[in-house]
Amino acid sequence: MNEQQAKALARVFGGEEWDSGGGIWLVQYYRGDGKLIVFSGDAVCEYDSDEAFEEGNANTMISLASGDEEWWVIEDSKGIRYFQDEELKVGWRSQEAAEHEARGVASRMGKGYRAVRLEE
Repeated sequence: MNEQQAKALARVFGGEEWDSGGGIWLVQYYRGDGKLIVFSGDAVCEYDSDEAFEEGNANTMISLASGDEEWWVIEDSKGIRYFQDEELKVGWRSQEAAEHEARGVASRMGKGYRAVRLEE
């Protein structure tokens, strides 16, 4: 996840966002029972403590991404890209949904818009 996404998620949970290195942002949240919950762009993990997190000993992990996911955005004829959520820079999860949006924008704006795969 990027910095903007991490900050938004941290606001929702009352957690703290931080750059774990290389532009990879995480969000940590301490539950009322003292467990540490860590959100990444790929997974949500529960740890007993900070030490367990540092050792990589998660109690529970829910994978959010398998590596096969694709994100789609709308691109105009000048190469400008438009996201489903401009602030968080999140696109559409399917090509069909992005193409549908691109057709709608094209019908309103009268210009050529198309769906393109978002390469990271």
